[in-house]
Amino acid sequence: MPSSSTDPLDPGGSTPGGAAALLAGLLESAMDAIITVDEQQRIVMYNHAAEQVFGWSRQEVLLQPLEKLMPERFRAGHAQNVERFGNTGVTSRRMGGRRVIHGLRRNGEEFPLDASISVLQTAEGKLYTTIVRDITELDRLQREQADNDARLRESQRRLQAAQRLARIGYWQIDLDTNLMWWCDQACDVLGVERSLLDASYDGLLRLIHPGDRQAFAAARDAAVQAASPLDAEFRVITGSGGERWIHLLGWIEGEGQGEESPARRRTGLIREISSRKRSEGLIARSLELLNRTGALAKVGGWEVVMASTATYCSDEIYRIHEIDPSAAITLEGLLGFYAAEAQPAIRAAVDAALQHGASWDLDLPLLTAKGRRIWIRTQGQAILQDGTVVRLFGVLQDITEIKAAEAALRVSNHDLEAFSYSVSHDLRSPLNSINGFSHLLAGKVAGTLDAQGEHYLARIQAGTQQMGQLIDGLLSLAEVSRALLGGAPVDLSVMARAILDDWQVREPGRHVVVQVEKGLQSRGDARLLRAAMENLLENAWKFTSKKALAEITVGHKPGADGLPVFFVSDNGAGFDMAYVNKLFTPFQRLHGVTEFPGMGIGLATVSRVIARHGGRLWAEAAPERGATFFFTLPGSAVVASGGTDSATQTGPG
Repeated sequence: MPSSSTDPLDPGGSTPGGAAALLAGLLESAMDAIITVDEQQRIVMYNHAAEQVFGWSRQEVLLQPLEKLMPERFRAGHAQNVERFGNTGVTSRRMGGRRVIHGLRRNGEEFPLDASISVLQTAEGKLYTTIVRDITELDRLQREQADNDARLRESQRRLQAAQRLARIGYWQIDLDTNLMWWCDQACDVLGVERSLLDASYDGLLRLIHPGDRQAFAAARDAAVQAASPLDAEFRVITGSGGERWIHLLGWIEGEGQGEESPARRRTGLIREISSRKRSEGLIARSLELLNRTGALAKVGGWEVVMASTATYCSDEIYRIHEIDPSAAITLEGLLGFYAAEAQPAIRAAVDAALQHGASWDLDLPLLTAKGRRIWIRTQGQAILQDGTVVRLFGVLQDITEIKAAEAALRVSNHDLEAFSYSVSHDLRSPLNSINGFSHLLAGKVAGTLDAQGEHYLARIQAGTQQMGQLIDGLLSLAEVSRALLGGAPVDLSVMARAILDDWQVREPGRHVVVQVEKGLQSRGDARLLRAAMENLLENAWKFTSKKALAEITVGHKPGADGLPVFFVSDNGAGFDMAYVNKLFTPFQRLHGVTEFPGMGIGLATVSRVIARHGGRLWAEAAPERGATFFFTLPGSAVVASGGTDSATQTGPG
């Protein structure tokens, strides 16, 4: 290269003065960046537009390697690519082919560019000139356009998918010619092959079920005459002979655009509504069944919308109150039917529902419109939205006959319990006589009877003893049924611990591992609950007696309603679950008397105690794998108080 300036923009270069000045002016005024490099890839020409594009001044880049303007990842092999181009004999071409190439600004920012390269053979060697155009904005617009196109295609795909899923089709009709156009999805909705579809209004009429054809035609003619939208539901007969329900919507195309608008053409949608129609039919039948069931069970429903105080009642509500079904009714009106002594209770329940969202379930007397006094069970509940009661709804049931039956049953039960208690008590006197005289007789004839006679006498004494135990069991059951219930707090953990300690004292030779969970709390009659716990724990103690290492556990698990489910479990003899229904019946035994002693009264007593407290009792077991008895008690809780009295051993060891 000559020692003089190689920059064509330098008027002092080797180019003749006038031509140099003209060339410099052209290059400086060019809107695209123009860069020339020599065979060593050094920049020898760099115009003003290049300065604007790359951010480097001419003085900073002249005779610098071209790589200065290229991202690092494109530098490797670039010089060889340019040299190969110079040897092809082609004077110019676009750079990059289909690949986007990038430049590097002075601030380190990369940008996309469009470039073409040309080669000029001079006496001093080859010069490579590149014309560069910053296509950042164009690239952005192209990418935006590509994104928009992709979103449009996705929207079209989703629309078509939505049409398929929603069974929606599109149609048009020319009202002058009655010619119709249906989209493919519309044909699918109608269930007719496009090739077989008569694209006319008469063709549509022929598809419509004969039972709906006249009503549709009348609705269509009225809409056309009034220039109003068309909204119709009808059945069609599909190509396979089936039946479908169709919802058709139509409107005037160009409506509101003046007299020149194509008002004689209608556009619309159709969709299949067979599922909805089936659901409506099922709902109608369900409502009819509900009304019939309500009348049979004497149960009615009501609802009050708080914003409007509008009150809605089922037919049975009117029948229970003996008022005209056409009469207007309000919540206050319904409350007014309750008997005077029931007014405080029902109004307090409604106030609690309105103020706190509480529900109620009450048995109250009510006076009908005809003056009859009846008993009803009233249940109500508040519906809240954002903490505010928006609706009240409830049910009423006429329980007059149930109340009468309950009263009669209470009298009958009382008489039966009194009879059982009286009989059991009266049997004691002759039984005591038999028992006493048998012992006197045994003493009087001692040594005079043979073995068989002594056996007979022993059987008489054992029989009287067993009869006494049976009478004690009957009296115990009667007492459980007759006793008034208390409502004091009861610590089941402390109670269980004390009962098991008593058994340890009675049988100090037993080896039993006991675990009693702490904090098992309930409310009820402490005496009856202790009787229940004594029977459960006596069973566990008794039926583990044949185990070398017996285990008894008292604890709880969470119930489905959030309340605790208490349990007493053991690893003893267990039983076959096939006989579980006999377990809580008096005098029913699942093991022989000689194997495990007892009269079969204990679990029946437990069952009655739990039932009287409003709880539930059940069991799970397997032969020789132990048994677990579960029970619930309303108002129970578990207080965290330090875990379990675990691995406590009684007996030696």
